[in-house]
Amino acid sequence: MKAARTSDSRWLLLVLLNSGFIQAGVYVVRPMITYRAVDLGADATLVGLVGSAFALAPLLFAIVMGKWVDKGRDGTALVVGSGVSLAVTLGLIFFESFSFLFIAMPLLGIGHLFAMLGGQTMIANRSADPKYERNFGLLTFYASVGHAVGPFFGGVLADRGGVEVDVNAALWFAIALFVGAALSVISMFRKTLKVHIGASLDAGAVRKVLAVKGYKSAIFVAGSSTAVVDVMLIFLPLLGRQLGFGSTQIGILLAVRALASMGVRVVLGRISDRFGMKRILNTGALVTLLGVIAIAFVTDFYLLALVIAITGFAMGIGQPATMAWVSRISDPDHRGLAISIRLTSNRLGQVVVPAVAGSIATAGLGSVFFLLAALQAASIAVTNRALKT
Repeated sequence: MKAARTSDSRWLLLVLLNSGFIQAGVYVVRPMITYRAVDLGADATLVGLVGSAFALAPLLFAIVMGKWVDKGRDGTALVVGSGVSLAVTLGLIFFESFSFLFIAMPLLGIGHLFAMLGGQTMIANRSADPKYERNFGLLTFYASVGHAVGPFFGGVLADRGGVEVDVNAALWFAIALFVGAALSVISMFRKTLKVHIGASLDAGAVRKVLAVKGYKSAIFVAGSSTAVVDVMLIFLPLLGRQLGFGSTQIGILLAVRALASMGVRVVLGRISDRFGMKRILNTGALVTLLGVIAIAFVTDFYLLALVIAITGFAMGIGQPATMAWVSRISDPDHRGLAISIRLTSNRLGQVVVPAVAGSIATAGLGSVFFLLAALQAASIAVTNRALKT
């Protein structure tokens, strides 16, 4: 798809607002699903499977959805994603069973993916090349605002003292957030950027995207970064219960991680220009590696908050940096497809890593964080091989 670069204006603000609302809503729902699963009798293995179900349907359909978005439907995707997320969360209010959790989580993942595809494709197509890091940094900054606001207020609303949690109170808050997400982009429904569809979007197009030098490395690093955030979101509530923390305290820890990620994303463009993508990705992965190992051993709430703040700052680098990496090396005719394949890699990590984490958590929750450390070590190795600077 060839799209003229446009000046940053109202469209960018709407995309950013939608990102904040969507991410806040999802980051309310997913920790609450951990609590609901435990209340229904789930052990760590089943909690991991329920968490990984969020990424299952997006893993299967991301490329098809990317082709659909590549036909100029990025604005429509934002609206559809917001609506699907809203409908699924309403269902979670009224149906409390394992079977519905395994239906709802993949559908929520589809809604989330539509919104992410729409926003990222719009930014990739409408931003000038020098503004990639800045605009993707802003996108993930607003996402981090959502990651902070959602768990914090969701945890406060759900807190009933001790380890008791009112899941539905938090879900109603998530519904309000998804309504805000839909309203922020409703004007973009069916409004598409005039584009010229170039090459045919078939299996050959997928092969062409995958053949781009550095692309496979970029999506591996992106998937590793996403998996760490995802496992923290799923298993931190479980770790908190083991340590005797209430839902408000868990919400604070998740908010601290998100706020720290916001900090690095504000300055990502400048530090990338100064130090280069390879250095910032490797530094972020190394600090994350050390941080997740520390989380496995820390039991004091305030010390854990400090460790998560430092780790969260480092974790905030991977996503916007790999968005810029993928967008810069991709053919403009297939940029939406390239982004969707990147998101497929993310979803693969979100299916496999939480499921594996759940299976090894029976040996102790600390083992989950050692798994994340190994993943970051692999990410450093791949980045070193793929990037010169």
